[in-house]
Amino acid sequence: MTEFILDVELHSEDENARLSAAIDSFVSLHDSGLPSDAFDLDLMVRTVFGPGGERLKQIIFQQNELADAFSTFWIAFRGLN
Repeated sequence: MTEFILDVELHSEDENARLSAAIDSFVSLHDSGLPSDAFDLDLMVRTVFGPGGERLKQIIFQQNELADAFSTFWIAFRGLN
């Protein structure tokens, strides 16, 4: 199965906490706003290190549409906090 991976660079522990809150909010919105047969939200989060030693969170989705939706959601969520 194809995976769609978003790499999110974290600059602080606070930003790590905001990313966790954004994922929780995105899942809650998805659960409350979409019909049950539209998409199954399946995601995984893992911590990796980039080539320069920077800490990244990789968010892995099974559907490109959900990866794109979360990317847009994260940009807006980050701007609000």
